[in-house]
Amino acid sequence: MAYINRFFKKNIPLLFIILLAIALRIYKINYAFPFDYDQEVPALAAYDFFINHKITLIGQGLSFEGFFLGPLHNWIQFIPYGFCNLKPDCVPYFYLAISIVALVLFYKVIKKIFGNKTAIIASSIYAISFEAISFERGVNSNYFLFLSSVGLLLCLYKYFLGKDKYLVFGAFIAGIATVNFNPIYIFSTLAFFITALVRKSGKLMTFSIALLAFLINYFPLVIFNARHDNILWNSFIGFINQNTGVPNYFDKFVFLIKNVVVSFYSHYLFQSANIIFILLTIAFVFLGVINIIKIRNKFLLFFPIWILVVLFGFTFYKGWVPSYYFQQTLLSLIVIISLAIRRNFIYFLIFISFFLFVNIQKAIDYNTVINYMVKKDAVNYVIGDSQGETFNVYYQIPLVHNTGYPFLLKIFGGLPQEGGRNLYIFEFEEPSDSLKLKYQKVFPGKKVDVGFDKFVKIVSIKNVN
Repeated sequence: MAYINRFFKKNIPLLFIILLAIALRIYKINYAFPFDYDQEVPALAAYDFFINHKITLIGQGLSFEGFFLGPLHNWIQFIPYGFCNLKPDCVPYFYLAISIVALVLFYKVIKKIFGNKTAIIASSIYAISFEAISFERGVNSNYFLFLSSVGLLLCLYKYFLGKDKYLVFGAFIAGIATVNFNPIYIFSTLAFFITALVRKSGKLMTFSIALLAFLINYFPLVIFNARHDNILWNSFIGFINQNTGVPNYFDKFVFLIKNVVVSFYSHYLFQSANIIFILLTIAFVFLGVINIIKIRNKFLLFFPIWILVVLFGFTFYKGWVPSYYFQQTLLSLIVIISLAIRRNFIYFLIFISFFLFVNIQKAIDYNTVINYMVKKDAVNYVIGDSQGETFNVYYQIPLVHNTGYPFLLKIFGGLPQEGGRNLYIFEFEEPSDSLKLKYQKVFPGKKVDVGFDKFVKIVSIKNVN
């Protein structure tokens, strides 16, 4: 009993942050899970695993045709799908649990490196930022980049303490993230190795083993490539050829800073890219970097190096660079901001006042037009309305919202059939009255009804007899 009391007294700040994180995340959780393409892919993998007893060596396809993630992200979700009999209901709660684990690990690592005050500030930013909550609720592979970054940070810290084996562990973690969660994490991997080189006593053998530990993560993709006529290698060659050329790198660098990075960071911290919040973000980052320079610890250079390597990497990348590509640098941003405000009460007060208000307000006001619960209810509506008769389903809703339905129909016991007795058409924008009139003209002599939801309209078309 005394041990438990000591534990709670010692970890009161962490326990409070955990409770706050859970409260913000569990609020509206069932209406925030989207179940679109990114969520349907692991659901289908779980179905193949549990029903068809098949397991794939690749994961989700990427935007560049012929590229795939590794399988780990899909395999992880076998756990919630197994618990919920292949229904997605457990998935958002599973991600919430992982988020709390990441929060605790982040707090512990930052406390070990910087002390309790910095750990409280940094973990609070991660716990409260609505953007962090949104990444989690999105349930896609990018979410795991933060947890990977915590592992990378701990390993590099241990390496700078003279424990060489942690360079190997860190490289392996970087490989897991790059292969299975997002290939762009290669820039964070480069930042990890570049910073490691700053330690003068590094050994060539250690770096060689670390490189091997990174590359071993590609083994499942190598097997898949060999089995499928070098599809991955040929796609890689095509990608290299497509990204050759000599663009204006300086203009690209300025564009990324001005239009992508700063606004992304400002939105992560203050839910806005308003000029005032952008200036606040720049000021706090500047102060944090100044503090790092003043401390004169080579290990701490990892944080600005991390952001700069990713920034320069995308400067030389010919393709489109969306803001979420910089999600991999958020751990560095949080630490830099924490270092900027931890010793100056005025800076702390300015930051925390804006940060708490906008992020908690955003969490309370959050709303979405469509989500998993809507899709689940829509599927059950169709199954119930068809009353055991055969049916088919057409989707006249935006592409971003029309995915997931085939899987849900299969899981909840309704399989559409071409030429089924009843027809259901999912619409999104038109009012119910105009939809009913339109489809009565298209299907004269049939019974047309419009129902279900204020956002998603389900038009049912049935034979009169």
